[in-house]
Amino acid sequence: MKKTPQKQSKDLDYNDFELKPLYLTTPPLTKKALKSMSLLDIFEQLIQLAENCGLSDDFFQIHHNLIQSLADKLELPPAETVMLCPFISSCEAITSESDIKNYFLCSPITFMRKAQALKTLVRRRYIVRRGCNYQLSERAKKAFCENQSLPVTKATNLTAAELMKQFTIYVSDVGRNNVIDEEEMHEETMTLLNENPQLAIARNITGLRVPNPDKVYLLYFCKRLVIDHQAQVPLGQLEFLSIEAYLDEFPVLMTDGTHPFLKEGLLMVAGQDGFMSSNVYQLTEKAKALFLSEYDLPKVTDDAEEEEHSHTINCNDIKPKSLYYSQEDQGQIETLHHLLEERQLQAIRERLEKANLRKGFNCLFYGAPGTGKTETALQLARMTGRDIMQVDISSIRDKWYGETEKIVQSIFASYSERVKKSERIPILLINEADAVLSVRTGLGGNNPTLEKTENAIQNILLQAMEDIDGIMIATTNLTCNLDSAFDRRFLYKVEFHQPSVEAKTHIWRSFIPELSEADASSLAHSYDFSGGQIENIARKVMVDHLLFGGKPELKHIEELCSKEQIAGRKSNSRRPIGFSS
Repeated sequence: MKKTPQKQSKDLDYNDFELKPLYLTTPPLTKKALKSMSLLDIFEQLIQLAENCGLSDDFFQIHHNLIQSLADKLELPPAETVMLCPFISSCEAITSESDIKNYFLCSPITFMRKAQALKTLVRRRYIVRRGCNYQLSERAKKAFCENQSLPVTKATNLTAAELMKQFTIYVSDVGRNNVIDEEEMHEETMTLLNENPQLAIARNITGLRVPNPDKVYLLYFCKRLVIDHQAQVPLGQLEFLSIEAYLDEFPVLMTDGTHPFLKEGLLMVAGQDGFMSSNVYQLTEKAKALFLSEYDLPKVTDDAEEEEHSHTINCNDIKPKSLYYSQEDQGQIETLHHLLEERQLQAIRERLEKANLRKGFNCLFYGAPGTGKTETALQLARMTGRDIMQVDISSIRDKWYGETEKIVQSIFASYSERVKKSERIPILLINEADAVLSVRTGLGGNNPTLEKTENAIQNILLQAMEDIDGIMIATTNLTCNLDSAFDRRFLYKVEFHQPSVEAKTHIWRSFIPELSEADASSLAHSYDFSGGQIENIARKVMVDHLLFGGKPELKHIEELCSKEQIAGRKSNSRRPIGFSS
C-alpha cells in the first residue's frame, strides 16, 4: 500500500492570527429577531459587541439594526445608546472617563467627539455625574428592569407653571435625590430659561446683567414663594445650589450690601415691624412684578417674631453629605434614623398613646465643635423626609429681653401648628443651646432682672419639652453645667466624639480626593482634628488652588494643619466637656 506523504509540522506562530473585535465576526441581528426582545435582552447583545469596538463608524454601520432598535426604545440618539454599555455592564461601579475609553478601546480624539453623549445621558437622568465620574442611575436601573425608558422632559414652549415645576425637579435632583451635581443643575436651569423667552420670568431673569449662578439663586427665591409659600430665604439655604468656585461670593456681596440685587431693589433684608435678620432675604414688590406676574402668589402669613429667630429648611433642599462616626456614635445615629423613619415613628407613637405615655421625642446632641452635630440632624431630616424648623435661641436672649418669653412661646406654638398641618412631623432644631440648658442659679450675676428673665425662658422651655408632640433636637458644645431638669426631659442623649483615625482618613479623602490613602492616613494620625476643622483646611486648599493653580501637596497641607492646630489651642482654653447619659 502506498503511504500518503505527511506534511512537515511546524510550530504555530501566533502572529499569524489577527484577533478581530467581536463586532466584526458576529452576524448582525435582523429587525424581525429584535422585535420580540426586551430592553435587557438587547442590551445584553449590544454590550458584548460594543466592548473594544473603538466607537468606529464600521461598528455603527454593521450593527445598525441592533443599535437603532434600542435607541428607538430609549428615545436616545445612537451614540448615546452605545455610550450606556459600560454603565450597564457594571451597573454598581463608579466609572471615570478613562474607564469608558478603556472599555471601548477608542482614541482620545474619538472619545472627545462622543463626549456630548455623556451630557445627554446625565440630562436624561440615565447616568449620574459625581465630579469627573459617572454611574448608572437608580431610575434607569428600575426602568430597564420594567422594560421601559425614562420619560423625555419637555423643555420648550412651557407655561409658567410648567417651568417652575421643572425647576423644582432640578432642585430636588441636586438636593435630596443627588442625581446631578451643582454645575449640571445650573446648566440645565439656564437652558430652561433660555428656551422659554415667551415667559416674563424667563425673559427678565436671563436679561439681568449678573453671573448665571446669581440668576439661578433668584429663580430659587421665586420658587420658594410660588411653590413653598415662603417669602423669606436664609442665605444658608442657597449653599446646596452653589458652584464650588462661587460658594462665598454671593453671600459676601449680599451681606455687605453691594450686590446688584440689593442696589436694583430686587431683594431686601427680610423682616417686619423692626425685626430684621441680615442673613435672611426676600423678593421686593418690584421683583414680584418683574418675575412673578404670571403666577397667583400665595398669601404669606409668616409671623415676624418667629421668622426673626427661626426658619424652615425643606428636606428636599438639604444636600447629601457623607459623615463618619466612631463605632459607638454610629450605632446611636442608626437607632435614631430607624426611629425617625415614618412607618416606625407612627407605630411607636400609636403604642405610646395607647399606654397613655407622651408621644414627643426630645434629643440632645452634645460634643466638641465640628464633630457633626448639626449636620447629623440635617442628614437625618433629609433621609427621613422631614422638614426642619431651625431656631437660634441665643439671638433671642441677646436682643429683646422684654419680649423674650413671648417670642419663645410663639416659636413653640408655631412648631405645634406645623406638626398638625404637616404630612410628616417636622424636626425642631435648637442649635447652640448651651446657655438656656445650663443650671439656673446665679445666671444673672448681680442683675436680678436678667436672672429672672433667664429662669422664665428655661421654665417655658421645660414646659414646652414636656408638652411637645413632635421631634426636638438640641445641639450643645458644653454639657458639664446641664440643668438636671433638662437632663430628665431628653429621651435620647448622643455624644459626638472626635473621629477615629480611620474616620479621619475617610474625611480627609472625601474633602481632598487628590490625597493618596497613605497621605490621608498620615494626616489622620498626625492631627487630632474634628471633621469641621478638616473641612476648614480643605476649603483653604481649594482657595489656594484657585488662586495659584497646581495640585494639593502634602507639605502645604501640613503647614495649614499646623496653623489650624495653633489656632485651636488658643480657642480651646475651656475645660473639657463631660456628660453622663
